[in-house]
Amino acid sequence: MTSGVPAFSTFLIWNYHKVLEIASLSGPSQSRDTIDLTSHDSVGSFKEYVASVIDGGEISIEGNFIKGDANGQIKFHTDLQAGTKRSCFIVMPMAVGGAWSFEAIASGFETAYPYEEKIGVSGTLKVTGKPVLLTTQSAGMTGLTGHEYDAAVEEAALSITPAIAVGTYAYVCEVTDSDRDGVKLVVTAASHTIYAQGIEEDSGVETPVVIPLGAAGTDTDILILVHETDVAVTKAPRLYTLTVTRPAA
Repeated sequence: MTSGVPAFSTFLIWNYHKVLEIASLSGPSQSRDTIDLTSHDSVGSFKEYVASVIDGGEISIEGNFIKGDANGQIKFHTDLQAGTKRSCFIVMPMAVGGAWSFEAIASGFETAYPYEEKIGVSGTLKVTGKPVLLTTQSAGMTGLTGHEYDAAVEEAALSITPAIAVGTYAYVCEVTDSDRDGVKLVVTAASHTIYAQGIEEDSGVETPVVIPLGAAGTDTDILILVHETDVAVTKAPRLYTLTVTRPAA
């Protein structure tokens, strides 16, 4: 009986933000160069080789073009034009508990407009250095609280549901007034590196800056990424989503 698993819910994390609506993701396509040491003394006239340097390879992506994905697709394009190197993960489904960790340069970006289909996007990432396959999953967060903010002024505490539990990755809350335009979160995950909407924070300490919310009457999905780094071997991240509703005016 096969032990294979579906790839659905595999995500590309670019600079600690999820790239939205990727449909196909492959890589890294690693390869090792070889040096030909064949000589007239090679036994049986077989060629002889030794290993040389390794190329970390490329990542290929395809998906739906989302012009509002400011920190994902649009940032990827901006970083391509600037030549900016970023920290990246390919995070496999949470039930699998694996990931690739690497640094990369955006090396390709293209949009497509077939008349009978969606507006598509495709791109490539060039891995720089060694990509690391993480096969042990981080323990994950054990607490999530926070406050809503109105023009940088702290207001009521957030009422987040459901209760934090192992294996639960989606949480929701609603701010109490349409004027509340941001939140700060306290994520508890000892010995983990923590990012909330791309902002690094310490375990049990409130986000250093206010995370902005969308317009009144909309939902904002906040990505929380935690991965164990204060251990002998870095572990695969866990990804959580907190959906914050800002009521209509």
